[in-house]
Amino acid sequence: MITIKRLTLDMFPDYVKLHESVSFEHAPQWQGCYCLYYHSKLSYPEWVTMTKDDKKGLLKKTFEDGLLTGFLAYDGARPVGWLNVNDMGAYVRLAPLLEPYKESGKVALSICFLIEKDYRGQGLARRLLDEAIDYYRHQGYESMLSLPTPGEAVGPQRYRGTYNMYIERGYREISPGDQTLVMRLSLK
Repeated sequence: MITIKRLTLDMFPDYVKLHESVSFEHAPQWQGCYCLYYHSKLSYPEWVTMTKDDKKGLLKKTFEDGLLTGFLAYDGARPVGWLNVNDMGAYVRLAPLLEPYKESGKVALSICFLIEKDYRGQGLARRLLDEAIDYYRHQGYESMLSLPTPGEAVGPQRYRGTYNMYIERGYREISPGDQTLVMRLSLK
């Protein structure tokens, strides 16, 4: 049975376990990212030269500082899925892109899904997103943003979620792009 939980400090080992157990043959460049890239101020050359241990150290600090949060999906005790979602201010690398979408109220952003291979295509990403929408609505957020790839995402492009998944939940396209769409869901 699948359960979904908001990431807490005691779940940190499960978070690391999931990220180290997923096969990244579809996108080898993401191996060892730990969903940290968008939280980092490091330049791209600095980022790609970091060792796995360096990234794990940064991961722990980013997590303890509250910048990295989201939802883990479990099949029994085994972590099988992840959604990186937080206040949009937590994604420092994306600040220039997100600046035009600031609102008077709080805005959350969902950015990365990571699903174990055997669990893909079964609606798990949708369930993670539904949990996040419910959570941020109850936290008093005004809206949620997403940044899916335009068109029908395939393979590694699906890591940000699919266009249809967002449309089904009421998101609307607010800014078209060649590489990234900006979509918004009102939570009020």
